[in-house]
Amino acid sequence: MKRRTYTLDIPEIDQIPNFMKVLDDLSSGNNVFLVGSAGTGKTTLGEKVAYALFGRTENDKKALPFVVVNCNQWTSPIDIKGGQTITGYKEGALIEAWRDGKILILDEMPKLDANTAGLLNDALAKSSKPEAIIFNGLNDPIVKHPDFGCIATGNVIGKGASGNYVGNNKQDASLLDRFSGCIYRVGFNELLERQLVYAPVADICIKIRKAILAYEGKEIGDDDTEDIMTLRTMLNMERAYELEMKRVTGMKDEYGNPYRKVRNGKTLKDALESYFMVMNVDKAKKIKLEVNLEGFLNSYKGVVMINEFKTEYKKRLG
Repeated sequence: MKRRTYTLDIPEIDQIPNFMKVLDDLSSGNNVFLVGSAGTGKTTLGEKVAYALFGRTENDKKALPFVVVNCNQWTSPIDIKGGQTITGYKEGALIEAWRDGKILILDEMPKLDANTAGLLNDALAKSSKPEAIIFNGLNDPIVKHPDFGCIATGNVIGKGASGNYVGNNKQDASLLDRFSGCIYRVGFNELLERQLVYAPVADICIKIRKAILAYEGKEIGDDDTEDIMTLRTMLNMERAYELEMKRVTGMKDEYGNPYRKVRNGKTLKDALESYFMVMNVDKAKKIKLEVNLEGFLNSYKGVVMINEFKTEYKKRLG
C-alpha cells in the first residue's frame, strides 16, 4: 500500500483498542478479520478505518473508500468476481476494490457458502504483493492497485457452528489462514458507549448487560450471550430517548419549530419494554429487579436529568 498520512485526530484512536493495529495491518498488506457479537460495531469500525487509512474524514462528499459485500448463503460468484446478469455484465466487489484501490469489507464473511468463499483465496493470498493479478468474471486480468486492502467481519471465526449464530458456515482452513495473526475481537466497549450515548441511557443499558451476564453465568467481557445489549441497541434506545426529551422540554427543531408532546409517542420506556418483551419472562423479571428498572423509569424525566439532557444536547450541537 502507498505510504500516506493517516487521519489520526479522531476519537476512535483512543476509544477502540485495536484501531491503530488494524490500520498498520492494512498498510502492511495484511488482511484483517474482526470478530464479535452482533451490534458491537464491527462493520462501522471497518468503514472508519478505511477513511483514516486514506487520510480522509467521513462525510467528505467523495467516493466511498470501501466496497461492502453483505455475505449470506445467496452471495454468488457474480457478487465477488463479476459475471453476466439479465442486464449485462456486472463487475464483482472484489474486482472493484482490487482495481480501484479500495478496502473490500466482507461483512459477516462466515455466512458465505464455503465454495463461494473459496473464490477469495487467490486474491487474499496476494494482498501484499505489488501489481499482483487476478481474473474477473470475463477472465480478464486485473492488476492490483497499491491501495487494495481487505477487512472481514463475523460473529464467529468460521471454525464451526454457534448456538447463538446459526446462519454461519464452517470455512476452509485455507481461507482463515489468509487472516492469520490479524484477527481481532470486537467486544463490548464501555468507554466508547459512554462517550457516544446519553448518560442515563448508557447507565441503564450497561446495568442491564451486567445483570444479563451474571444471570447467564458469563464473564463481564463475554459477548456470546443469549440476550444481548450492544452499542447498536443502546443507540436505538437513545434515539427514542432524545425524541421524547425534545418533546418534554419543548426544544426547537432546525426550522425553529418547537417539539410538542404527542399522545402515545415513542418513549425510552417503550424501547426498554420492547427489549424485555422478547426475553424469557422469569429472566426479564429478575433483571428488572436487579437494575431497579422501575426506579429508573420514575426518575429519568426528573428536573435534574432534564437539565442534564439540555446541557448534553447543546454540547453535541457544538
